[in-house]
Amino acid sequence: MRLHKWSIIFNTGDKVWGICVSERIIFLLIILIGILGGALSYIILEDNRKKVLCKEYIELKKENEKYLIDLGKIRNEVSIIDRNLEKVGYNNTLLLLASELNPISKSVKQMGIGGFPERKEFYSTEIDASVKHVEFNINRIEKLVELEKSSLKSSEERLSKLKRRLSHTPSIWPTYGWVTDGFGWRKHPITRKRQWHEGFDIANYSGTPVVAGADGIVISTKWRPGYGKTIKIDHGYGLETRYAHLKNIYVRVGQEVKRGKRIGCMGSTGRVTGPHLHYEVRVIGQPVDPYDYLDIYKNTY
Repeated sequence: MRLHKWSIIFNTGDKVWGICVSERIIFLLIILIGILGGALSYIILEDNRKKVLCKEYIELKKENEKYLIDLGKIRNEVSIIDRNLEKVGYNNTLLLLASELNPISKSVKQMGIGGFPERKEFYSTEIDASVKHVEFNINRIEKLVELEKSSLKSSEERLSKLKRRLSHTPSIWPTYGWVTDGFGWRKHPITRKRQWHEGFDIANYSGTPVVAGADGIVISTKWRPGYGKTIKIDHGYGLETRYAHLKNIYVRVGQEVKRGKRIGCMGSTGRVTGPHLHYEVRVIGQPVDPYDYLDIYKNTY
């Protein structure tokens, strides 16, 4: 194939000169110009892309810093909640002990959650680690709250039962006065014979108020031989109190009474030597010493 050549003539006025260029050289120049142009375009585009990426990186960094600050605040709040939950757990433990229930053990409070996993196994950034740490603590706290709520409910139920039991347990003096005869063996004041006394006697003026020793239901209000006008109150839990030698009775059978409720007044009905109250406490039908149920330092109701 025959190659063509081109001559380029330059005339500067006082001198004429020229250049002879072949097709091959022109072809190479065109390729070189194309390569240089492409390289320049790539450099310009890459520079612009780096500027855009740099701008996005700066914006993301600022956004990440903001997230880290927010996460730090959340972690502080979680820490405060955790400390408050510890206080709740401590108070709940006291309630459980007061309720005669077993406190929650540390192993139960762990609930199989386990420790926080190492960052390198799951996370690649600080934010991911912080988010996972917060999620872990929130999840743990939620489970602890449910556990404490359940335990608190058990404590409340137990305390409610204990409160009811205490309110139905005779624990106050049924009247004002002084004890003239105690529980157990004694010489009967009338027959002068040795006889078992199933309660104790409290003496005072006739008409002195008599009150219920605890919450309960009146099961009997009648005259009993030797005891005169007598009231029986069933307090539940196998407990019963009796009030004898009354002058007047102010309650009826089936009536519910509260501790300290006035149920009658002291008298001298029945077989007595003077006005007094014969008071009994019975457990499953058996008489027991009323002193075991009273505050002996407070001879009043």
